[in-house]
Amino acid sequence: MRLFFLLVIVCSSPPCFSQSITYKPLNDDAAQIKSWDANMATQHKQLLDTLRNYYKADFKKIYENRYTDLKELTAKNRILTDSVANNYLQQLVKTIFINNPVISQQGYRIRFTRDYWPNAASMGEGTIIFNIGLFTKLQNESQVAFVLCHEIAHYHLRHSQNSIERYVNTINSKEYQEELRRIVKSEYQRGKQLESLAKSVTFNNRRHTREHESSADSMALELFRNTPFKTEEALSCLALLDSIDRDKYNIAPALDKIFNFPQYPFQKKWIQEEQSLFSAMAASSKEEKSKDRDSLKTHPDCAVRVKQLSEKVKQYSTGNKQIAPVDAVSFKQLQELFDYEIIAHCFNNDYVSRSFYYTLQLLHSRPNDPWLIANTGRCLNRMFQAQKNHELNKIVDLPSPWQEEKYNAVLQFIQRVRLMDFAAISYYFLQPHEKMENPSEDMLVALINSKINFNKPEEQSSLIALYNKLYPNGKTKF
Repeated sequence: MRLFFLLVIVCSSPPCFSQSITYKPLNDDAAQIKSWDANMATQHKQLLDTLRNYYKADFKKIYENRYTDLKELTAKNRILTDSVANNYLQQLVKTIFINNPVISQQGYRIRFTRDYWPNAASMGEGTIIFNIGLFTKLQNESQVAFVLCHEIAHYHLRHSQNSIERYVNTINSKEYQEELRRIVKSEYQRGKQLESLAKSVTFNNRRHTREHESSADSMALELFRNTPFKTEEALSCLALLDSIDRDKYNIAPALDKIFNFPQYPFQKKWIQEEQSLFSAMAASSKEEKSKDRDSLKTHPDCAVRVKQLSEKVKQYSTGNKQIAPVDAVSFKQLQELFDYEIIAHCFNNDYVSRSFYYTLQLLHSRPNDPWLIANTGRCLNRMFQAQKNHELNKIVDLPSPWQEEKYNAVLQFIQRVRLMDFAAISYYFLQPHEKMENPSEDMLVALINSKINFNKPEEQSSLIALYNKLYPNGKTKF
């Protein structure tokens, strides 16, 4: 399988820049989504119908919450059903199952999601999601396959179901109920005690215990060793997951260069550190920050997990196995395509500060990419409107010492820029591109909105006429 009909590989100019693609947002298969929702609803109803009276209300509440999470996959356009991307993923899945006939392939729904965070999850009822935010950071096809083996192992070993049963049995146990009654009768710090008790037995459908992670790793390795994928990549995958939360592109956007114009010079106050409670917090010890960040890792304890598998991996690493036995070209092309898809999805789902940040990072190596230029403009326009409506906090993250340092710098920039600064920056950033041949719909919309926001009515009419000519059924009405 090849993606050449989706991706047009072109060389950027000047020659020091990396290659870029002519990006077009991926199309979803409406029939597949409808079938997905229908099958999921049927399966959920069957599950509820089979519940016994034994703590039925507690089980039902958990299953209803899980079903809500599953429905959100399609309701918020998170699930990715594009045929090319999905066919590639299913080839990897098929390779795993064919080489492990002891595991039935029936009952599994394994799909990519557009989520930016680097994770995969077995969500129960056979649903396994693989965030493209993880896919873009992995180094090769074998690492992707090991992650799939790991999530298949979670489902096969009933980890989610076992956790649900343990949770329900715990909150209904004699000891728990006695402690609950004692807290209710106590006179002091009742709320704090109740919170502490609830935290001690909290159930999270997407988080597994250390024991579950370890046993899933062990079974995943047994599945993985039977495939043509390179066995050693199980360890390199886990080692990579230890630092997977770091930016894929280790680039601090040069804000003072990107947004510096002769007609509207960059203002140093937009990026200068201010003395504030935030800066005092940010100056806390690196050791303390590191410790807190480690506790919030998407994939904790990876070093321990590597150590646990090392001997068996060494034992199993025989024969001439390949890093990419399915399709190395498609793997690389999808990685690049997904970088853009994440940016688009973040924008469409009101993670505008992330869309803006990821766009600026890609612009570093692809400064002439028309889609990235248009997206930069529309992010600035969107932030202008949000600030004007006093809703900026709904679409941008707040600066925090716990954010990645480079992302945090962009967030602080966003907070320091004033309303008309947003309008001016967007206007002057996009102005050199208004004579572009065959402008995309997004580019024209961004250009027109930049002129509306910066109060340039005399410059709008010709662009609006061009937009209506090129896109008579366009998504925006002016």
